[in-house]
Amino acid sequence: MWIDEIVPGAKLTLITMLGTERFEFESIAQESYPKKHLILADVVRKDEKVISFHAKGLMVNLLTQPENDAPQLFKNVTITLVKKPDNTVCYSITSLAQSKVYNRREAFRCYVGTGTTVQCGTNKSAKDAILKDVSVTGFSVSCIADETNFHENQVLHVVLNDHLEESGEYFNFHLYGIIVRIEELENGRIVYGCRLNQKINGLDSYIVKKERARLKATHGSK
Repeated sequence: MWIDEIVPGAKLTLITMLGTERFEFESIAQESYPKKHLILADVVRKDEKVISFHAKGLMVNLLTQPENDAPQLFKNVTITLVKKPDNTVCYSITSLAQSKVYNRREAFRCYVGTGTTVQCGTNKSAKDAILKDVSVTGFSVSCIADETNFHENQVLHVVLNDHLEESGEYFNFHLYGIIVRIEELENGRIVYGCRLNQKINGLDSYIVKKERARLKATHGSK
């Protein structure tokens, strides 16, 4: 669907990604402008201040659930603050691309944040890295930019070792992924996003248990 097909009153989830940080914000669609690929939406406030969604390297995806249809995801939307004739402010959200069906299970990325090593090619030495996140279809690693010079379509090998205290389980997975995204960060590091080249048995179970433990820890700290 096109973004201007979102009906007024529809619930919107704005998913932001900046470096290793991922946050979600809720909004409501106000108006749509057919054939302009544009909608207006309620602003999001934090500490009484309107969030502008303007930051270097920030990417925002928009998720919505049309009635009687699958969830739809608009990737890398453009958000601008605008003032309406009644002097209220709202978001102008545009997307030149159509949405894609959002598969909640496959698209979910589980934050890991553990140290690991990454290797590209059988005769290359392993480099220290941080395994940022993992899903059943891929993973991303953060490396020191000066120490790595990997390219798209190369295959990276990463080992995921983790111990979940809640269940007392140890997990060990060898992940082989094709580089599909490269992002240079301002802190001298570089992130490689990889698509797994094969299904990893047990990875989905690990993701569910890891996220369950994270949510329990988060709620327990409040």
